[in-house]
Amino acid sequence: MVYLQYEKQFSLLDADKKNAIHLGLLLSIMMGFVGAFTFEAYTQGTPLNWHNLNQIGLTFLGGVTVGILTLTIFLKLKSIAVLRTLNLLTPAFCLSHILGRVGCFFAGCCFGSPTNLSFGVQFPEHSLAHDHFMKNVHVHPTQLYESFFIFIVFLTVRKPEIKSKFLIYLFSYSVFRFFIEFIRADNRGTIFNQSILTPSQFISLAAAIVIIAFTARQKLKSYNL
Repeated sequence: MVYLQYEKQFSLLDADKKNAIHLGLLLSIMMGFVGAFTFEAYTQGTPLNWHNLNQIGLTFLGGVTVGILTLTIFLKLKSIAVLRTLNLLTPAFCLSHILGRVGCFFAGCCFGSPTNLSFGVQFPEHSLAHDHFMKNVHVHPTQLYESFFIFIVFLTVRKPEIKSKFLIYLFSYSVFRFFIEFIRADNRGTIFNQSILTPSQFISLAAAIVIIAFTARQKLKSYNL
């Protein structure tokens, strides 16, 4: 939201629209937390109640899904162009995403599988990774891999000539997330009682398919087919 104050296109909007977008973002953030908690509890098979909230983590994709849905509905109700606004917000989304994953790194969550690579990270005793493997081990810093990848996406979508910023961000991250799940080692949980895809891989695959279908539909409409 701070970044938006320095975004040229955002500054051209009238005050009422700016305030509406900020309010929509606040609502989407709050609902995103609810979605992140709820999805994590579901995939981990943990009862969701006030007594065990401190035992439940946050699932990023669960939060993003609910947050974006909330923002979309809000923008629709306010008669604000949804995709155009999401494109405007995408660079800010990327920065938040980057900082969030750096936070995951410092918290020690979302860690990767063991590696002998020179840039493997050894988390301290009593960290989540240490407790998971029950020994000192170097793991992939998957949180930093993700931050670096999203930084590349940020540099791309902030270019004025890039039009479908939000779809590029969402699609590229969906593909990236699908494959990085293979080197994640924290408890991934289950979805729909199957063990082939992790919950995050399932959402990533679904998101990629929806984006491809939406883009194809827009192309067909532009050609009047």
